[in-house]
Amino acid sequence: MSTINKIATRCLFIILSFSFTNGSFAESESDLSFSLFYQALEDLSDEEALGIGQKIFNHLKQKHRSDAGFSALKSKLVTAEFLANQMITQLKKATEKQILSAAMEVFGSKSNIPLSVAPAKSFYETSVEFFLRPVSVDKLNTEEKKFLAKYYDLKLRILTGSIAKAGQALSIAEPSFKDTHNYVLVLPLLHASEQKAVNVDVLPKWMRSSQQLNLFSDSCLFHYGLALYAERFANQSNNSSSEEFYRTAARRCAEQLPHVAVDCLQRAITSIGEERIDEQIELQLDIVQVWLDSENFALAAGEARKIADNFQDHKEYGNAIWFYYYALSKANNAQSILTDIDSAIEDPRCFDYRAKLMYIKWWALRRQRDQIARLAAIEQELIKEYGNDLMVAPVLLSRATDLLAGQDYTGAFELLVQLQRKFPSTKAAQQAEEMMEKLEAAKGSR
Repeated sequence: MSTINKIATRCLFIILSFSFTNGSFAESESDLSFSLFYQALEDLSDEEALGIGQKIFNHLKQKHRSDAGFSALKSKLVTAEFLANQMITQLKKATEKQILSAAMEVFGSKSNIPLSVAPAKSFYETSVEFFLRPVSVDKLNTEEKKFLAKYYDLKLRILTGSIAKAGQALSIAEPSFKDTHNYVLVLPLLHASEQKAVNVDVLPKWMRSSQQLNLFSDSCLFHYGLALYAERFANQSNNSSSEEFYRTAARRCAEQLPHVAVDCLQRAITSIGEERIDEQIELQLDIVQVWLDSENFALAAGEARKIADNFQDHKEYGNAIWFYYYALSKANNAQSILTDIDSAIEDPRCFDYRAKLMYIKWWALRRQRDQIARLAAIEQELIKEYGNDLMVAPVLLSRATDLLAGQDYTGAFELLVQLQRKFPSTKAAQQAEEMMEKLEAAKGSR
């Protein structure tokens, strides 16, 4: 905008300010005041526009002083300002401490002062319920509602800008501080929801580039654990699909934040639609793997069981059943395994996983002291049907141990020899060698 336009805007502001100050502001002037405010948003700085908006807001506050909706809106603004000031104060104090620490080093006094700033997430979590409460200003006219929306955004933008400056100052004083974006996000996230996207207009203007939006996306994902908002920021900076984003995000945070990774995978499932069954099951199996890798075995078992129950005719049914019993074994839940694993072993849909399921059954029976006959039977069956499979190594060792306990030294020795010959590089083979040495020593002493 030209300098003349800016001067004209300021002149109109002075005239209206005089009207406000003298109480002569009439309803007929309202359209002009709103237009002036909107023009100020285009022509002037945010701080100058706020000066105009504040006078209009004060007038509306007086006009609608008995309106509950307007009071609720005002309360949210006050709370947002309070939160922002809390963050700014803590960031500034931390900056001052770091500067003082650096100054002390000049005089030979070394002191590592830890950063004493509450995590940005804590400001969000303590206030989110308050900001989720709906505000209704139905008694206001259309133009007043439009003004309030833009004024509210302006207030938030000025607050986030101040937070950003305080964060930048701390990052200069202490280069290890990388959390400026986390703090800037507090207020925008408090005003977002599943149904309402994050309003980029309340961010400082210099923080709206694609690079900055990607940083905000990472902040949502890794600091706040909010996959939905992470995707929305990323979507504004690139053209990747929601499915692609959520798949990639799940891989990025699976190790450190398994619950967030699972949320990403669930949202990826939602984004692909019900007709793509194979991909849906693939993603659900990825969820099972995330829970297994993070040792959330009960959750892994539950997810695997859900896949099997919902897709009984799918080619991945057997795989899901195998994951289910494997997760139960990792959870040390032998009793649940033995409840119905026999039917899974005999199920034609699980044929490709029969050996693994039999091994899981053997593992579970080993933990049941009253299942000696069933244990011996499954061991013999495994050795007979899968004698050359690596999984049989611990079965051979277990069987040999039981024979030794029953004083069948010849039978035990034969199994130990078989174990060493077939699976020489296994840990079970090493144990077998030690047992054979003890048997030979005992035989020689007799």
